[in-house]
Amino acid sequence: MTWAMGVLVDGDWEVLGAWSGAAVGSAFWKDVWEEFHSRGVDKISLVCASDPDARALCAAVKVLPPFRRILGESHVSANSSVGMLRADARRAVRETSGFRATRIALKRLLVNARVGGAAAVSPDWSEALESLRPFYALRPHRRALVRAGDEYLEQLGCSLSRAVRRHGPFADLAAAVSFVAQTLSRDELRLKHAKLRKFARPALRPVGADVTDRALLNPGRGGC
Repeated sequence: MTWAMGVLVDGDWEVLGAWSGAAVGSAFWKDVWEEFHSRGVDKISLVCASDPDARALCAAVKVLPPFRRILGESHVSANSSVGMLRADARRAVRETSGFRATRIALKRLLVNARVGGAAAVSPDWSEALESLRPFYALRPHRRALVRAGDEYLEQLGCSLSRAVRRHGPFADLAAAVSFVAQTLSRDELRLKHAKLRKFARPALRPVGADVTDRALLNPGRGGC
């Protein structure tokens, strides 16, 4: 089963849908594009996918490998030592300034890791990193969009994995696709609502309070 999410040029994002089958082969990507086009999508500039046939998605699309190729594939708890190392590795891959800086950051991370360093990344992470050169060659604004998309994808993926484990076996593939689509739609709304709350929360400004009082009541906004 395959699911996808998209990021617009203004940074907004949305879950695009879920499809049965693996994201492999030009026929799969052409079918996905036909669905997107029928929903009003005119152009897709970048797609992060492991399958090189993703070039068939639409004309002039650029295919980038997903960041997760650098990471170990086995599931681990986000709160475990390996899970925290993997999160650090993912941040290093998507946030460092360039290819060389990323390689140095990952090597330093593995050297400093006391437990689970080998399990935090794929055994061939160095070779996989080579495939990310096109990402680091993007303009800063486009790199930021790809980083944001990967961050949202990571959050949705963790939430979806928990929901699937709680649900247990599905009656058939159609039921699984329906469950995935509904779960992603619900979690998309939850994450967007949480983001809006974060930026729209009013500052506490009690009448008569001085700057020191406001700094204590509203941490992070006052000066020290």
